[in-house]
Amino acid sequence: MKFKNASSAEKLLFSFLITFGIVIAVMAVAGGVYAAIGALSRPPVIRTHVESEENDSERAESLIDADTPPATSDTGERKPLFYTFLFFAIDSGNNADVIIVGAFDTQNNQAYAINIPRDTRIDVPRDLRKPVASYAVGRAGGRGHVGGVAQMLSDMQNLFGFRPDYYVSVNEQAFIRIVDSVGGVTVNVPFNMRYDDPIQNLHINISAGTQTLNGRNALHFARYRRGNSGYRTITDYERIENQQQVIRALFDQLMTPSTITRIPELAGIYNEFVNTSLNLREQLWFANQLRGTEIHFYTLPTGGTSGAPGWYELPDRDAILELINSTVNPFTQDITAEMVSIIEE
Repeated sequence: MKFKNASSAEKLLFSFLITFGIVIAVMAVAGGVYAAIGALSRPPVIRTHVESEENDSERAESLIDADTPPATSDTGERKPLFYTFLFFAIDSGNNADVIIVGAFDTQNNQAYAINIPRDTRIDVPRDLRKPVASYAVGRAGGRGHVGGVAQMLSDMQNLFGFRPDYYVSVNEQAFIRIVDSVGGVTVNVPFNMRYDDPIQNLHINISAGTQTLNGRNALHFARYRRGNSGYRTITDYERIENQQQVIRALFDQLMTPSTITRIPELAGIYNEFVNTSLNLREQLWFANQLRGTEIHFYTLPTGGTSGAPGWYELPDRDAILELINSTVNPFTQDITAEMVSIIEE
């Protein structure tokens, strides 16, 4: 597997790693065992999305023959064997702290992932018009996880012009326990981080320097944005860079031979804290396809901040459309300005 980005080759997305990293680690040490499983695994079918909120996060159970391309979706003709994904990580307050829209072109062995800053301005009829709030808003009114996923998918469709085929969501506790299970991650903390938020019961206290962080401190490093008085406050883009430094370190740890002894523990964490519309067969199929695939990572283009009181990251529509059409667009025709709902101011 190769990692590539216009700005950095070291960026790996949070949810993607937890979903497939464990599966790939299992395959790496199981080797020949996978060959037998792989023979049973076929490409998943892509069905037209059901409009009702209750069915948005459900998936078709049936599979198609390996030489049959996915069905046409509700927007246009699909590229053959091209799949799209929504990855997001949820904190204890149901905020979507990490959001990625990705695509996997299995026919050409290319994968793409676009990080969406959590404060991006999205065109939705609510007070807090940021994707960080989408999951919590969707859960409200007793709609639960299905409602949260449906809202995330709907908001991403506004921004990207298509609704991702699959979703993967992960709870922050999975991250903490996976980091602890591999003995921590070594990162370079660029400055002293101090932040206290009694309402969230969040207390960050990490000194500068290269060091091995346990699960909780690694999560704090990944979440840090605002500091106490006298301590540095960073941008959403700088936080994304910190998150991706942690993920690279975690991926390196997961790929070591010692992972074989931790597979039962990692699988238990995965089953407890990861929700996805992918079934096991699909996960194995995609994980197998990832071997030898080049993965490209990007950040959603924005044109600056709105400032107080909203502090929105303002999306750059033209740059977003150019990025979408060169990476994650699943259709044979370009996505146009008429197919998205983006407010730039």
